[in-house]
Amino acid sequence: MNCIGDEVEGYESADLYLDLAVILYEAGATVQRVGDSVRWLAGKLGDEKVHISVGYEVIELSVYHGDHTENRLYVLRDPIRVNVSVLHQISGILHQIPSYHGDISAIREDLNTIRARSPVYPVPVIIFGTGIACAAFGWINHADLPALWVIFLSAIFALSIRLRFGKDLNNLYLTTLVTALSGGLCAVALTPVSQTQTPQVALISSVLFLIPGAMLINGGLDIIREHTSCGIARLTSVFTQICIISGALLIPLGMMTPAIQLHSSGDVITLIPTMTIAAGIAACGFGILFNTPVSVLAGCFVCSAAARLIRETGISAGFDPFFSLFIGMSIATVIAAGIGRYARVPEVLLSVIAGIPMVPGLAMIQGLQGLFTLAHTGTTQPDQILIYALQQMLFAGVAILALVGGIIFPIIIIARKKMRI
Repeated sequence: MNCIGDEVEGYESADLYLDLAVILYEAGATVQRVGDSVRWLAGKLGDEKVHISVGYEVIELSVYHGDHTENRLYVLRDPIRVNVSVLHQISGILHQIPSYHGDISAIREDLNTIRARSPVYPVPVIIFGTGIACAAFGWINHADLPALWVIFLSAIFALSIRLRFGKDLNNLYLTTLVTALSGGLCAVALTPVSQTQTPQVALISSVLFLIPGAMLINGGLDIIREHTSCGIARLTSVFTQICIISGALLIPLGMMTPAIQLHSSGDVITLIPTMTIAAGIAACGFGILFNTPVSVLAGCFVCSAAARLIRETGISAGFDPFFSLFIGMSIATVIAAGIGRYARVPEVLLSVIAGIPMVPGLAMIQGLQGLFTLAHTGTTQPDQILIYALQQMLFAGVAILALVGGIIFPIIIIARKKMRI
């Protein structure tokens, strides 16, 4: 037996598995997908005894080789950035492992090439697409036409700040605070110029891209799949980011007039199609932000448009809005699962992209503004304001639960026995 050769091979394979785990996790994969992918690759290369533990900040890996064990530890320092294209390309490599004929160095080289590859879309396209997505979300939440320009420009400004100073700030929460505050103040500055009658909708829509939807869904899935420590850490981070966004918006919110005037939403014949199309456009924009392959953007449009169409149709037919939202997202998630299996992209992220335009942004900002107004000592009719604010916040909370449930439960049922690679 060539002991030296065996040790070198073990060393290389352990590093390969760790590289795979880190790349997947940093691209937004669930803990289950990371573990399944590593164990599947190890099995193809002849390593049957591989243990991997994925935490929120640390990945631990052990590979057992008879009389010795290779251990690896990686500390995750950078914030997670969802990258659908990376997950898509890695899935392609894993399905082509037999063609490498056990060449560990070649596999590692291809993995690291994917990791270092530039985004599918240039930065100007990402910024422009995000601005369009936020404006489409504003339209869904009854923003008037002048507000759409405010949303578009404010979102572009906020995302530009994030991309320019995110690495310098080197902290997820500080970056979120600066970005939300920048977008909010920009919306306030543009409001008098635009003469919009829906400035609060413009405010919340401008920072929609900051909502950590992927982390929220991944955290819920991790807990349900018994990866509790990572799931709780992810949900705690989501709660912290939402609190930061809400707190940052209080400053520009206090500079706006308290009333929210909605423009006429039109009849059902025009309302449902326009909202359906707007949801699809918004999903495509967020797909670009998440570096989704061009070939999958149409799938993002279909999933989000289907969810919005079912929700609006259900409400128009007299069904409960939360039930309509849950059913709409459930069907969209089933569609996403089919698209994901065909295109080799995680159905979780496709569902998240489709679900972002379904966030109850109007109720959230109305509730937040009501509580902010109530905090002023000279406020009249505090009981009515309190009841209204709590109603809006509760509506937003239940709607988010229905949205999350419409994504998580179908995925649990569809993929309960499937290896996620």
